[in-house]
Amino acid sequence: MAVMMYYDVIDTVLGKIYLLADSKGLRQLTVGSAGFCPDSSWEHDPDAMKPYTNQLTEYLSGKRQKFTIPLAPQGTPFQQQVWQTLTEIPFGETFNYQQIADKLGTSNAAPAIGITRNVNPIPIIIPCHRVLNSNNSLCNYRYGQEVVSQLLALESGQLSLIPTIIK
Repeated sequence: MAVMMYYDVIDTVLGKIYLLADSKGLRQLTVGSAGFCPDSSWEHDPDAMKPYTNQLTEYLSGKRQKFTIPLAPQGTPFQQQVWQTLTEIPFGETFNYQQIADKLGTSNAAPAIGITRNVNPIPIIIPCHRVLNSNNSLCNYRYGQEVVSQLLALESGQLSLIPTIIK
């Protein structure tokens, strides 16, 4: 029997954000991707998704600094370890690839950490926007550097990205 996947979408300054979850937790978050369309097997269920959309809305409006929703990203053991470490970067702070590698005890893994950061299936909540390249500058981000800049501005109290739930 297939696992039921639920989704909802919120409209934000960053664009539409789709959230996808199952009974284990949040599986995917997609930011403002033009042409993204939920799979026909997913069920649009705002009630089931309320814990996820509520916490994301609170974060984007500057009222939440830490997420407590269950996360269930799919990836290799190394990816899981990197993503878990990213969730430990405090709100409003940034780390570079080398600091993440050192924290994991794999000082030569900075390039692999960069790749893993870029395939993060739950951006924002797994805060890959808080990771800088090795010279502490903004690096490529699949949703663009403008999104990273907006999220970092939100976390420094300079911006609000208050969303409205789409019905």
